[in-house]
Amino acid sequence: MSRFRVPFWVYLTVISMVTLTVTVAAVTITWRNNVWRLIDRFDERIGRQVGEILNEKLNNLLEVAPHQSKINLELIQEKSGVFEPEDFKGLSNYWVDVLRIHRNLAYLSISFEEDGRMLVVSRNHRDEIRIGDLAHNPDTGNLELREYLPGDSYPDNPYRVDPDRGHGDPRLRPWYIKAKQAGRPLWSDAYIFLGTGDNPNVPGVTYATPFYHEDGSFMGVMTADIDLLSLCGYFNEMRRSRDEQAVPQGPTSAVAFVMDGTKDSHVIAFHDIEQIMRKNPDDPSSWELIPGEELTETGLKGFYENVIEGDVQIPDEGPTEIDYTISGIAYTGLFQKLRGADMPNWLIGVTIEENEYMGRIHAILRETFLWGFLCLAAGIVVSVFVSRRISQPLQMLSMEAQAIGVGKLDEVEERRFPIREVDSLFRAKEEMKKGLRSFEKFVPRELVRELLASGREAELGGERAYLTVAFADIVNFTSISELMPPEEVVKMLSRFHGILYQSISETHGTIDKYIGDAVMSFWGAPVENPDHAFGACLAALHAQARLAEERKRIKDSSAPPIHCRIGINTGDLVVGNMGIPDRLSYTVIGDSVNLASRLEGLNRYYGTDIIVSENTYRAVSDRLIARKLDRVYVKGKTQGVFVYQLIGEKGKVEEKTLRDLQRYEEALEKYLDRSWEDSIRILEELQKGHPNDKSILLLLSRCCKFMEEAPDEDWDGSYRLG
Repeated sequence: MSRFRVPFWVYLTVISMVTLTVTVAAVTITWRNNVWRLIDRFDERIGRQVGEILNEKLNNLLEVAPHQSKINLELIQEKSGVFEPEDFKGLSNYWVDVLRIHRNLAYLSISFEEDGRMLVVSRNHRDEIRIGDLAHNPDTGNLELREYLPGDSYPDNPYRVDPDRGHGDPRLRPWYIKAKQAGRPLWSDAYIFLGTGDNPNVPGVTYATPFYHEDGSFMGVMTADIDLLSLCGYFNEMRRSRDEQAVPQGPTSAVAFVMDGTKDSHVIAFHDIEQIMRKNPDDPSSWELIPGEELTETGLKGFYENVIEGDVQIPDEGPTEIDYTISGIAYTGLFQKLRGADMPNWLIGVTIEENEYMGRIHAILRETFLWGFLCLAAGIVVSVFVSRRISQPLQMLSMEAQAIGVGKLDEVEERRFPIREVDSLFRAKEEMKKGLRSFEKFVPRELVRELLASGREAELGGERAYLTVAFADIVNFTSISELMPPEEVVKMLSRFHGILYQSISETHGTIDKYIGDAVMSFWGAPVENPDHAFGACLAALHAQARLAEERKRIKDSSAPPIHCRIGINTGDLVVGNMGIPDRLSYTVIGDSVNLASRLEGLNRYYGTDIIVSENTYRAVSDRLIARKLDRVYVKGKTQGVFVYQLIGEKGKVEEKTLRDLQRYEEALEKYLDRSWEDSIRILEELQKGHPNDKSILLLLSRCCKFMEEAPDEDWDGSYRLG
């Protein structure tokens, strides 16, 4: 081992060389960040322009529906005198002209609440207009659809008749129901327009307007429908144009789409319509929009997962940018709300593969950085070598300090370092760890770790907390110790305390103090543990199991067998540093502590090993088995409390034991209900199988006593012990 030591300033001189390199790198990075900021501003400007173009496109597509609906409503009102609502011939002729003028409209309709009659004027995708009259056939009673071509003799000369269109009743359609309930014009959710004849299945949206009789009663609903096929075609044309022109307008991976604002969030317009719609799994004759979580197109799927499921807040104005990665591909997404008067709640979005969008810029930056780093390569090699020589011991010291901060005080092998100051620090650190290891033998280890982690000094004071407290002591310790030399008593206590310590520490409990043969412990502090009641009960069960193994192990030796009684209570108490400022003890105080001590003492009356309070049992009843033992007055208490004998973990207790426990609790209920004879009958049956169970004998003797002399009327079943 080298004994050569040098001052730290020698190494510091070398570090200054590294600092120079870092400075150069910082200047380079600053330049790079400035470039990125300029790019971000450019992205924002382009994103805003794209958003405005798409927003305008959608407004132009959709605004005709509310505009035409307003005109239709005015035309059928009585004061206008233009059309009667039932004037299907006049309305159909007018709407044929409207569809010829407004290419964005796909359907116009009027439906009546009274009989479900409906007039529809529609245009197919070969620009052919059809008229449909849905009405009840008086002969069959069915809804019958009669279709006409413009110019046909209406209503006498339909070109096609569908005699049974019961499924077409407009009053059952979602847009009809929503408009009727709202009492005002509104947009429907986007859905798939069912294709017929030359009409394909396409996504669309309905603008529904309710209308009323003169007396204000509801009459029916008019609609103006817009299919989104033209918008999907526009998106497809944008993409095809970029491909054909070698990307003069932007990256070929950029895709535009529109998503509705419902809670299910479907994509309703996309360049590839087959990516956003499918046959309904529940009804193969109909189509539906693909739910957002089932989208397969990578850009759309990533947008849905990161914006919709990611619950990104979407501002009312301007585009928002989000970067995300899906399937190993980085994307940049731009999205904004559709703006405009009387527009549906839709999102406009564009997704772009970042590699394609930023690939050329990345190449320029890589080339620039390469030349810069080549110039610094020699200096970096030297800096790495020197910094490793410096950082290794400092890093080791830092790790040791962090370990001390969380209470890890294990010894490590002796280390020596060439830097004098670092070597001194390591030796001082080891001396500190020795002192702390000695300190944590006298106070709870968790408290030492908490103080180390917090960096504060222990102070006098406590706080209210809901914790679990346990007391345990050796049965007949006084009698046993009188027959043993003091040295053997110490060995026995050491074995007992060791078993309890192992059971308490593995369930994250804290040993408060050793009181002769007794041990006081608690769970839930200083380290917070919401499951403190279960931890305490599990520790008690483990301790009793280990003591049983210990008794088997020493069965043939002269060492006395150790039996233990444990009492557990859960409740409000004060935990903290008690005593005086110069001498503190981390402990718990309060009535809940006293009750735990009393419960430990109750074991001798019932011949039990572990008794828990009702509060404790409530907290663990879903995982542990316990027998409701009795309702008693304990010393210091003015009201009776139920106490329970802890038996074991659920799934690990025999069925016969469970049946006997249930029978005992039935007897206890009979006892509390003053049904002495029924209780005696059950207890005598139990006594045959458990002749040494003191709890059965105690309850049986009380029942017999009360058979002869009943208790007072205000008796609540509580029994005073001690």
